[in-house]
Amino acid sequence: MSSTRISENGADEEDDFKSLGLPADLEAKTYAKFDSMVNERRIFYEVTKTEIYSHNGFLFEFRITPILSDKPVLPPNDPGRIKSSGPFINPNPDEVITNIGASHRLLVNKYCIYRPMLVLPTREFALQEDDLTATDLTAVWAVMKSFSTTRLLMIYNCGVNSGSSQGHKHMQLFAEPEFEIWPARASASARDEVESRISGVSFKHFVLRIPEHATARDVVRIHDRLLALTKDVLVRIGDVDGDYNVAMTEEWMVLIPRRTFGPGGPNGSNAAGMLGLVAIKDEEERRRWAELGYTDYLAYLGVPIDA
Repeated sequence: MSSTRISENGADEEDDFKSLGLPADLEAKTYAKFDSMVNERRIFYEVTKTEIYSHNGFLFEFRITPILSDKPVLPPNDPGRIKSSGPFINPNPDEVITNIGASHRLLVNKYCIYRPMLVLPTREFALQEDDLTATDLTAVWAVMKSFSTTRLLMIYNCGVNSGSSQGHKHMQLFAEPEFEIWPARASASARDEVESRISGVSFKHFVLRIPEHATARDVVRIHDRLLALTKDVLVRIGDVDGDYNVAMTEEWMVLIPRRTFGPGGPNGSNAAGMLGLVAIKDEEERRRWAELGYTDYLAYLGVPIDA
């Protein structure tokens, strides 16, 4: 872990993260628990074949993952989206990797597309339609900086139209794909300039590079700047729900305004889908993406780039 700064008194960010109670061997502990639970079939994961497909200069990675057929997805108007219920309130202790301070828990995901695939919910119930707070972002940044060999990607699906499956506020983390996803093409030479016209992206997006020695406070400032731009778009188009996606690595963050989760439901239409990482349950869903027009469909899910 790099010795970056977070507190005004000059304390190491690493020391600050220790106050959150993260184990020093978090990455090894995570893989051990994940592999053990997969072997014992207490969580569901299988290695899947990937198909890389390019459409109008936009790269998709399609993964057909049959276990998604069993994944619980709350309907948009389900009471569980607004009350204290669901799998993150009192999670199975076997699925808990560690607590992150008093605010969050790090869990193994029940239905996994990647190794590992993790969930970072709030310990107390909060709404999935709420913006990420400084506490949320500090927790996820601490986890990401605790992994030294695996580069993690975080996604947050804010609201029903973003493709969220549960009403309890949670972020998701998994290993970055091996190919370069489009936010990584944001210019590294202009770190303070928001990129909003990346080639091949058919929908509105706002990307900022994250400096090499960024602190959690830097990450919060970047998020809040991108969030303001995202909300401006949603207000301008008259979207009353105000839903959007967030995705982040250690090198960049992107926010994507959303209008709908699509006719096929959330499979493949959350933040990962907007990055081109599309997990679907069968060949029929794969054909459906072709019928809907790939990047045209992404523009429909978000806000068209020239709207």
